[in-house]
Amino acid sequence: MTNGELDKILQAIEKDYKTEIVPITVSGQSLRCLKIVDLDEIILERLETTDLNEAELPYWGKIWEASILLAAYLIAQPVVPGRKILEIGTGLGVSGLFAASCGHDVTLSDHKEEIIRFIRANTLLNNLDNVPVISVDWTQPASNQLYDWIVGSEVVYHRSTYDSMVQFLQQSLKPSGTIFLAKSTSLPANVFFSKLTQYFKFKQLDKVMRSGDQEFAISLYAIKRKDEI
Repeated sequence: MTNGELDKILQAIEKDYKTEIVPITVSGQSLRCLKIVDLDEIILERLETTDLNEAELPYWGKIWEASILLAAYLIAQPVVPGRKILEIGTGLGVSGLFAASCGHDVTLSDHKEEIIRFIRANTLLNNLDNVPVISVDWTQPASNQLYDWIVGSEVVYHRSTYDSMVQFLQQSLKPSGTIFLAKSTSLPANVFFSKLTQYFKFKQLDKVMRSGDQEFAISLYAIKRKDEI
């Protein structure tokens, strides 16, 4: 671990957010995760003090149940040499870091510097500092890098990003590649999937996760190009 780099990142983060480090265990694998404390209070305060259309709400600062399900799926997959995986909308990095800890070749990405700081901090906390962390903005032209798998959890909640996200997936997925997306089943995303199916086909698997006395319905999507044989 690069202690100097981690200390510098944590100091920058603490200027904006109160944080804590919590353990997460998925399929017998354990990692530590830096997350925002009192996220609900932060979101409520921003909604009360900022125009709703302009509010920057840090939903990415939570450990979402969908990211746990996606992590469990990736952990269960065999490691294939040369298979490159990109996680989009990484947030805190839960799914991608669990995949990387099992030996998958994963690149983590998000679009804002403050989120990138959290992702990088979590790579360092888990001695995964060799995992690439990049900035990806779906509204900008994609790079020439193509990926075998593109994965993401809770990334289809903002309608204004749907068109650019579908375009990004088209440009960044290898011809025979697969996209795996996980989201809360209750989150409406019919518009996104309507746009997606212009170019892609998908299969959906619904799962129920339990934590204590709570249940969470999560949908996992496996998405491929329509023209794939």
